[in-house]
Amino acid sequence: MKSSLVMTEAHCKNKILVEDPVGMGAYTLDSHNTQRFVHNGMVRNEGDIQTHIGGKPYGVSYRSIVPDEEECVNLLVPWALSSTHIAFGSIRMEPVFMVLGQSASTAASLAIDANSSVQAVPYKTLRSQLVKDDQRLP
Repeated sequence: MKSSLVMTEAHCKNKILVEDPVGMGAYTLDSHNTQRFVHNGMVRNEGDIQTHIGGKPYGVSYRSIVPDEEECVNLLVPWALSSTHIAFGSIRMEPVFMVLGQSASTAASLAIDANSSVQAVPYKTLRSQLVKDDQRLP
């Protein structure tokens, strides 16, 4: 899914901060080998990425789990969110997905209560409810 905000390496390294965090990640930018090949008689791995993010948790944007309304109304995607391959290598950790699942369900509940789409849920209202529910946000 590609939404109005695509999570990138810059977000994971806190070089670009998200304005609407609904969860946090902190794992290394991690992608496993894509193949092995022989070079000068030695087996080498290709495609492995292991880059530290700098030790500080980063925010995951609400916009990255909600497609644009023109694409699909009332869809929340906490797993296959809008991110680059590199950012997904960090975001893909189970604790992050559990937090994003909680955030998505809270947004859905707020949308139902307001008789609106999930795209129309005010971030300030969502953040307030998440914090009330003990969600940790940057």
